[in-house]
Amino acid sequence: METPEQVLVVPRSLLFSGGEIPQGLIRDGLDELVDRIGRHYKFVDRPRAEDDPSLKQIIPYSYLSWEDKVFLLRRLATQTEARLHDKLSIGVGGHINPGDPETGSILEGGALRELHEEIEVRSTFRLHLEAFLNDESNSVGQVHFGIVYRVALEGGDVEVRERDLMEGKFVPLSDLPSHKDRMETWSSILTDHLLAHPPS
Repeated sequence: METPEQVLVVPRSLLFSGGEIPQGLIRDGLDELVDRIGRHYKFVDRPRAEDDPSLKQIIPYSYLSWEDKVFLLRRLATQTEARLHDKLSIGVGGHINPGDPETGSILEGGALRELHEEIEVRSTFRLHLEAFLNDESNSVGQVHFGIVYRVALEGGDVEVRERDLMEGKFVPLSDLPSHKDRMETWSSILTDHLLAHPPS
């Protein structure tokens, strides 16, 4: 019998203090949230985590910026998850697993591993913690919590690794509104933030 994938989670009751559950993009209290995750995380089998709203799966969600552009991804119909076919995303994300490299922190290590799995980055870059994402409006969002990292590139030499599953290109930040109706929920929320607070 195949061993289930283990993913990093934090109990909802320990992640959110005082019972207040934030919605949308969170910019305040980043250090405190990182500290809470670092103190209370554990690994559980993914099938359990997907069905247990008392747990929040912590998902690094990184966007690539270069000059006044961001990298826009389109998921192709060859992907196994039908809900994502032809969906657009400006975030590269995934679960944190046991054994992920701890570059600075387990959160950064997970973000970098996921980034390098999906995108070949040949330009120098810096990783910046920018915000958190929480969407309680649907069953998928209720069991996930996003950590938004900005991948600040010094050049535009990047390309998608799994070109049979995704395609990607840099687009001007000003073009993002025209793509919002096809974006994943987190990307749509992040787009609103970037339009209001462009990366500098």
